[in-house]
Amino acid sequence: WLQAAGLETDLKLKKRVMRRALEYLPNSVRLWKEAVQLEEPEEARILLSRAVECVPQSVELWLALARLESYDNAKKVLNKARETLPTEPQIWITAAKLEEAKGNSERIDVIIKNAVKSLAAHNAVISRQQYLEMAMECEAAQAIFTCQAIVRQTIGIGIEEDERKHVWLNDAEKCEAQGCIETTRAILAHTLTIYRNK
Repeated sequence: WLQAAGLETDLKLKKRVMRRALEYLPNSVRLWKEAVQLEEPEEARILLSRAVECVPQSVELWLALARLESYDNAKKVLNKARETLPTEPQIWITAAKLEEAKGNSERIDVIIKNAVKSLAAHNAVISRQQYLEMAMECEAAQAIFTCQAIVRQTIGIGIEEDERKHVWLNDAEKCEAQGCIETTRAILAHTLTIYRNK
């Protein structure tokens, strides 16, 4: 189907081929993504609404739909995505980034805290290192408050109390070596709050 669409030079005909393909293969994430790329934002939003009905397990499609929605509708989409995919951290992080983009920084820590609690309750095994990588990705995306919230809420996962300071300083060095200054600052700031008088 993708090859057939690629052979078409007229955009309308490409769209027709892709829509026909989706009639036969409605569970193909790749076909949905290709079809959405051919559309203007409003039509893409409609198409993605249908895509998440047909392929509800695709995080990528949910997040794409949320990006095309207004702030209020994006929140609804992300809440529905969380219900559908309760073990997917990226949905929670996108919700935090959405609040950050809207200037609602006070909600970010609550979202990340709820994320950690909910993911653990649904037996999603996410290591402290994976959370740190997510924080660094948020920093790269200029979502600094989200980066800091991830660090604050997850930095202590899986570490014995007597090892925390050493491990956290080591994490800070690694983040700094990777050029992730805001993540490094968040780790050091948290370390200082815990070891203020030590």
